Amino acid sequence: MGLLGKLFGDDDLDRKAKGFFNSLVGGSNDNADNAQTVQYTNYTPTPAQNAAAVNFRPSGVSWGETMPDEENQFNSGLKYYDYFDKIYRQEFPDYIVTREMPRGESYCLFTFTQGGRVALKVEVLSRTTGAYKERSACKSQGIGYTRFYHNNPGWWNTRSYVIERTRSALR
Repeated sequence: MGLLGKLFGDDDLDRKAKGFFNSLVGGSNDNADNAQTVQYTNYTPTPAQNAAAVNFRPSGVSWGETMPDEENQFNSGLKYYDYFDKIYRQEFPDYIVTREMPRGESYCLFTFTQGGRVALKVEVLSRTTGAYKERSACKSQGIGYTRFYHNNPGWWNTRSYVIERTRSALR
């Protein structure tokens, strides 16, 4: 019994699945005489390869169990709103960036303006906030929008991630 058969308790399931996938690979040709037999070899990684795959944490990834080496919200030594403010002022000098905190320290709204036109609004908020008013308003007004969460475990908000997401949201 193959893997699918073991998972679903059906001895015939592997044959059915192979037939289905072979028909997909074969394109629109339904003629069984022209079907190709494909040999698959089982690949078994070595214990060292398994360990390397489990421990692989590329630098610059903004989420995961291990804090990345890159500057991020948690290793910057700044409060989350000062961290974002610093990045925005350094990386987006062509925009006037304003910061509002209308709900206290759990919520921050950055507005990017250029030539008197609002180009982007960035919300940085608590993961427990279910607010969508700002996002809806931006969508209806044709203003770029993105959001970050400042207190979601394992979401590091690395500098490159903040810059990339912000840049791609600018309109």
